[in-house]
Amino acid sequence: KSPGTKLFCVSGHVNKPGNYELPLGFPMMELIEDVCGGIRDGNALKAVIPGGASVPFMTVEECGRCSLDYEGVQECGSMLGCASVIVMDETADIVKQVRRMVQFFAHESCGQCTPCREGTAWLEQIMRRIEDGRGTEDDLERLLDLGEEMTGTTICVLSDSCAVPVRSSIEKFREEYEALIRRGERVGAA
Repeated sequence: KSPGTKLFCVSGHVNKPGNYELPLGFPMMELIEDVCGGIRDGNALKAVIPGGASVPFMTVEECGRCSLDYEGVQECGSMLGCASVIVMDETADIVKQVRRMVQFFAHESCGQCTPCREGTAWLEQIMRRIEDGRGTEDDLERLLDLGEEMTGTTICVLSDSCAVPVRSSIEKFREEYEALIRRGERVGAA
């Protein structure tokens, strides 16, 4: 396993967000509960993005068995990346959070590669439609298909980075997308 220490920049719904230098292999739940003082307002943990906005979401179950090193996070289905740990509690609106990430990546696209230029714009448009309660079941498949087409097809990885949170959020929190599509219901508020 990876040796040494790493700086973890923890943000989101924790009582003590901040930068913490910890040994690689530190248990994720100890970081959240002990180092960061637990989830704000006594709420329950919903999801974590362990390495910045361009890596897959992790569920509570995955967080419970995850050690914070490159291998451990990968074994749990995500990536440690830059160790920018984003913690979300039960009030988090996953669809809204993902739409914000997509909006950022769409803005940052230089436009040189067609899959990125067009893909990020289409992802943003579809995410907005779903977030506004005007989405359809077909939109979920469009998002997944677009994400697949955007991955590994450009000069840099911005396109991949945009597609990853979309795809992983649909895989792990599909019910939130479906609730918005069916009735325009929000599962979380933050």
